Amino acid sequence: MGARPSVVVNVELQARGLTGDVPAEVRALTALKLLRLGGNQLTGVPAELGELTALKLLDLADNRLTSVPAALGGLTALTGLYLDGNQLTSVSASLGALTALETLWLDRNQLTSVPAALGGLTALTVLQLDRNQLTSLPAEFGRLTALTSLELQGNRLTSLPAALGGLTALTGLRLGGNQLTSLPTELGRLAVLEVLHLGGNQLTSVPAELGNLGALTSLELQGNNLTSVPAALGRLTALTGLRLGGNQLTSVPATWKEGGALAWNGCDIDIDVDGMLTQTEGDDDCAALRAWRER
Repeated sequence: MGARPSVVVNVELQARGLTGDVPAEVRALTALKLLRLGGNQLTGVPAELGELTALKLLDLADNRLTSVPAALGGLTALTGLYLDGNQLTSVSASLGALTALETLWLDRNQLTSVPAALGGLTALTVLQLDRNQLTSLPAEFGRLTALTSLELQGNRLTSLPAALGGLTALTGLRLGGNQLTSLPTELGRLAVLEVLHLGGNQLTSVPAELGNLGALTSLELQGNNLTSVPAALGRLTALTGLRLGGNQLTSVPATWKEGGALAWNGCDIDIDVDGMLTQTEGDDDCAALRAWRER
């Protein structure tokens, strides 16, 4: 018997100076499970790529792509899709058919919107959309109940859908550097949320319901237009990192001044009240904060 033909399952050609289009002949690699082409200068992806139904990971990050074909919606075995660092202005709604997808990176593109169909990615745990030009999010994102990390910093969001309160598995939500003026009270339902970053927005208030986020360890609200903070935030007993500098605060919750939980919990705190910046980190600084609170 003759030798069995080789079966290619992995192709890794990152940072090889590749230019032009991915060749359509890639369709012949029917057993392919991993295709890494990141860090090149590719400008096009053929529809034939959508025929690789065994593919589990597709990395096209850091190229020069301005679009990807709707045929990628046929990659039903795909668990990881990396399209970050390109020049995409839109993505096809067909990506919503990738029901096995767990990781989707679309950050550092030029997206102005994302299709509501992405709400169908029920296996998705990580969604990176930071550093685009998004002005809104579809309410259908509230159906991403397996999502643990949602990265949206550096966009142009002015509001958030209340449906995000349905992301009950979410542990990290980063929204810094947007144009948010308010937050939905439903964010207070995110019972396992550990990281909430909202710095560099245009918030004039935050909902008291954030005080229900009992698992929260890091809260960033610096660089907004806040004049006060709800007393309910004093209930965040797991909090070890707090950023409130660069606002217009005239007071902080009375529960904090009375000694609340924050000063005793491995302090890393930045509070700007009446123009005075207090930063603490470590035991000596915690003592300084306690003295300030008890004035």
